[in-house]
Amino acid sequence: MTLVLCCLVFPAVLAGLSLGCGLLVERAARTRLPFELLLPTGFAVIVTVTLFATVSAATARLALPVVLAAAVVGLAASLLPSSHRIDGWAVLAGIGVFAAFAAPIVLSGDATFAGYVKLDDTATFLALTDRALEHGRSLEGLAPSSYEATLAFNLPFYPLGSLLPLGIGASLVGQDTAWVFQPYLAFLAALLGLSLYRLAGLVLVSRPARTVAAFLAAQAALLCGYSLWGGVKELAAAALLALAAALTSSVFSARRTALALLPLGFAAAALVGVLSIGAAVWLVPVVAVVATSLARGRSRLRPVTLLGAGVVLLIPSLVVGRLILGENVLSSVRDTAELGNLVGALSPLQVFGVWPSGDFRFRPERMDVAYVLIAAVAVAAVGGVLVAVSRRAWELPLLSRVPSAAPSSTASLRHRGSRPRPSPSPPPRCCSQPPSAR
Repeated sequence: MTLVLCCLVFPAVLAGLSLGCGLLVERAARTRLPFELLLPTGFAVIVTVTLFATVSAATARLALPVVLAAAVVGLAASLLPSSHRIDGWAVLAGIGVFAAFAAPIVLSGDATFAGYVKLDDTATFLALTDRALEHGRSLEGLAPSSYEATLAFNLPFYPLGSLLPLGIGASLVGQDTAWVFQPYLAFLAALLGLSLYRLAGLVLVSRPARTVAAFLAAQAALLCGYSLWGGVKELAAAALLALAAALTSSVFSARRTALALLPLGFAAAALVGVLSIGAAVWLVPVVAVVATSLARGRSRLRPVTLLGAGVVLLIPSLVVGRLILGENVLSSVRDTAELGNLVGALSPLQVFGVWPSGDFRFRPERMDVAYVLIAAVAVAAVGGVLVAVSRRAWELPLLSRVPSAAPSSTASLRHRGSRPRPSPSPPPRCCSQPPSAR
């Protein structure tokens, strides 16, 4: 029963919340989002809303009711005549990717998580989630303990965007966050699959072909490796990067208003909430597209309006970013000797997403096979970009480094300046006994 709740009910609840929030932002933006982008956009809204709520301890407990209310209003609005038609092939793409990422846990027969032996950050993630949704980033009232020490080291500075939806969903299904953590990673991968389905549609007419393309593209070896390690930030970043690229379509229309860019604004704000200030590097191409559109006068968008809206959406991340810079937390990023859990620098070849090794930190035994596969992916990538450019599908070149490269980039943050301090070996207090011990 616990496995069913965690691997079926939990992702269904998160999907419902994301769908409702996606429909709500669609109404607010006075535009029509593609069906396959409703859930990823709604997830970005959940991330942004919960980040606002957890800025202060006084409002942290409002995160759940506000998200729930937004989803209910959005779902109620979808009952009007303008509701979307369900794209079954898009649904299949999302479910297929979810099943592939959830399989290692589901087939074990137990609600558990995969990577604690190699990387114990999962315990820290659970502690951060538990504390943030009740008290924000405040440490007030905590007695000296290993739990308090873990939070004191991480909570004031660590980007919480990828963790807060986990706590929201777990609260609604009544399960401990420990046992829904791995299904949550699979859900993030499914969101990536949906955005990739949309992007594939820019060059593929056949819906079944889009489904196959999205299913395969979402399973870069490095991304799968991070999911088995418990890399929640890496999965969330890949999904939001793909979403941001897909939503840039709204920039190319001359009739778009500032409101029409609201979904893209939420995607960008959520990405910054997941990666902190390091996300700026990934958003440069998207910002360049918007700036180019404004410079050429092809839209009615006002730069001042867009800048003001962007600052508002980024308030929670700007607050944390100011603390990071003020405390010089990023000093370790500049330390080339600091590798965290890595045994050495990642290979630049891993940007292609092909790394046939049981542990992505080490070179594959058969590098000749790896070279052949990487060459094939490189040729396919160049061909894909050329096709996209010829069809003026500019969104695809924006995604040229996603999803395979997203984990590589965020690894530099995670394993250096932004890597959480491991929690001591009993699990944090938010974890109850595993199902097998009950």
